[in-house]
Amino acid sequence: MPKDPERSKSLTFSRILSRLKSVWGISLILLLFFCPLLAQEAPEQSPVIRLDSHSAEKIQLKGEISFFKDSSGDATWEEISNGDFDDKFKKHAERVPGFGYDASPYWFKISVEVEEPLSSERFLILEYPHIDYVDLYWKDAKGQEGEFHTGDMLPFKERPVADRYFVFPLPLEDKGKIDIFLRAKSDGSLSIPLSLVTKGFLESSSRMSLMLNGIYFGALGVMIFYNFFLFLGIREKTYIYYVILIFSVTYFTIMTSGYGFWFLLPNSPKFINASFLLSTCVAMVFLGLFAEEYLQTKNSHPNLHKAVRGFSYLWGIFLILTPFLPAQFVFPTSAILPIFEIVLLIVISILQSVRRDRKARIFLSAWVLSLIGIVIFSLNKLGFYDSDAIASGTLKLGILSNVILLSLGLVDRINTFRKEKEEYKEKADKLLELSLLDPLTGVANRRFFDQELEREWNRSVRTERPLSLLMIDVDFFKAYNDTYGHLKGDHVLEQVAQSLKDCLNRSSDMIARYGGEEFGVILPDTPVEGAIVVALNMLQTVEDMGIPHSKSTFTRVTVSIGVSTNTDRDIHSYQELLGLADKNLYDAKAFGRNHIRH
Repeated sequence: MPKDPERSKSLTFSRILSRLKSVWGISLILLLFFCPLLAQEAPEQSPVIRLDSHSAEKIQLKGEISFFKDSSGDATWEEISNGDFDDKFKKHAERVPGFGYDASPYWFKISVEVEEPLSSERFLILEYPHIDYVDLYWKDAKGQEGEFHTGDMLPFKERPVADRYFVFPLPLEDKGKIDIFLRAKSDGSLSIPLSLVTKGFLESSSRMSLMLNGIYFGALGVMIFYNFFLFLGIREKTYIYYVILIFSVTYFTIMTSGYGFWFLLPNSPKFINASFLLSTCVAMVFLGLFAEEYLQTKNSHPNLHKAVRGFSYLWGIFLILTPFLPAQFVFPTSAILPIFEIVLLIVISILQSVRRDRKARIFLSAWVLSLIGIVIFSLNKLGFYDSDAIASGTLKLGILSNVILLSLGLVDRINTFRKEKEEYKEKADKLLELSLLDPLTGVANRRFFDQELEREWNRSVRTERPLSLLMIDVDFFKAYNDTYGHLKGDHVLEQVAQSLKDCLNRSSDMIARYGGEEFGVILPDTPVEGAIVVALNMLQTVEDMGIPHSKSTFTRVTVSIGVSTNTDRDIHSYQELLGLADKNLYDAKAFGRNHIRH
């Protein structure tokens, strides 16, 4: 059967069209598949930094940085310089590069275009002093290269510029382009706050930073010595706990600021790095001990007290095991764990503040600001917060406010102790006074009389001054009681005691109820002539009161008085002085009463 040419052409065209559709479909699928891969392989270039005479003195670098993570750690400068890894660099986000606790090496690239010759020298500053190894390489369009190798695991003298931060001089005076590559590796937190600054800005900012930090560390030092001397004066363990706590925190802040490595231990990088963790552990151990004593957690919150003590034990164990634990575990733990302990202490202080505990309120005020500082500082170290300057500044502000407020709290504690001591002393004095006073007449009792007589005798012997003694007895007092009753008799004793007391003009003179209706009077620095004058005055005063006494030969209440003085050569003790006065009183009564004998 003959073929239809038109039909044959139509079938051929249909087959071709069908095949083309298949090819287009496959091509479209392949295009959709490979486009993302091509997009990933194409490196995203960071913008070039352009410098001229009008550029700012400080240019903070964020989105101008590209980077790649060298997971294997095998990339070398020769390979980077030859462009072998150009496709791996990617643009960083508009934030300070921070990667938390990542021990992998990172490479960073910055391109600078100098559009006209510059009169001021420029420096690249890495404003984070705790990176173990920092290597900087540069090359310009003419093929010239340079490199620097430093880090806080190398001696301070390896730094190209003496500064607490990593500072690198760059050849940016002449017109042209320069590529800067920076390799950073650290077991601790990896934060890369980079800035381009002029020489003048670098010098002025370094001076200002040194002055402000000097004032800050000086204030902490004053607080250390202040509380240490308080401890020497009071000998209370709360203060030595606090001194060790402040010292550890001060050491930590000096080292984290970079000044410790610069000025104190420039040739001991390994010790510096190890001491960060050790000072943290010591500070947290003594924070727990101080909080236990200051807040009295054992008595106020026994269960929470166990948690606080548990943290102290945990930090103690951590202190011992730190040299043997991997850095990837140690650093994040030391950044996060303090937050939980401080939150616990804040909870305890809130509970006690509700009970109107003054010292707990001071503690709460002190640690709220510190907690904010520690949280921001920890977030910065973990890579969740950009600004290392703000994180460190907030931590320092929290620490300083904490130290000042808690020092004031300890002073308040001293004042409270002093006030309580004065109250106890006042109560004790009142109790002692009550125990030494006669409850009926209100004058001293026999016990106090005996103590004072012995004390005044010893003083008289020591100073060779005279001492006189009066023994006084109310005449016919038994008859008065029998006639008028004991209530009126008691009232007469009160009146007589008060009248005798009024006859004493010196504060050193003392009257006491010796027993029954008998009184004793001690007259320090008084010779016999003065004692007789006082006795006669007393004799007349009591008689002039005119208290009726029908059974007395004088028809009124009177007294008899015996006088003795230690100037008598036969007296060698206060007992003999008392015996002589008592004998003279007996003679006065035998003589007819209302009379004195000496």
